[in-house]
Amino acid sequence: MAWFEDLTECTYFGIRVETLLAVGWLEQGRAFPVGEVDHKVYAALKKYLVNPWQPTMFLGFHSCDLVTDPPICRVTAPHVYDVTEPPTHGSRNLFVPGAGVIYVCPELITHYMNVHSYKPPDVFCNAVLSCPKMKSRRYMRAILNNGGRSMLKALSDRAKHAQR
Repeated sequence: MAWFEDLTECTYFGIRVETLLAVGWLEQGRAFPVGEVDHKVYAALKKYLVNPWQPTMFLGFHSCDLVTDPPICRVTAPHVYDVTEPPTHGSRNLFVPGAGVIYVCPELITHYMNVHSYKPPDVFCNAVLSCPKMKSRRYMRAILNNGGRSMLKALSDRAKHAQR
């Protein structure tokens, strides 16, 4: 999986859109913030990840590489939010509209929060709590009004270029 520092431009999808910001793209050997997060944020993320809107997808999946010795997330990790552990791998990404930006996080964000005590930025957590229902008209409007138009155009241009 790719690593991005929180709240920096996310270029994972092969496009450059300044309003697309990365959250929760963690990697072994890279420091990340830890701490308590409102349980409502975790619950909302789990709900949104059931069937998230994704403007593009990749085949395959990414796995947690934040292993320790012994591998804590595959053995007896303390669970901060939920004893029914989210998977230690994922293939989906979540797009959360914010104020003039779209935050994008990998599906593994819930695992990172639950097992590795990852603390996403407060501005992201606030956006998660105010995010409209996934795929609703309000959600799609919020995506379009906060950078989604340029993101979708960039994805379309990339697809056209790949067909040549």
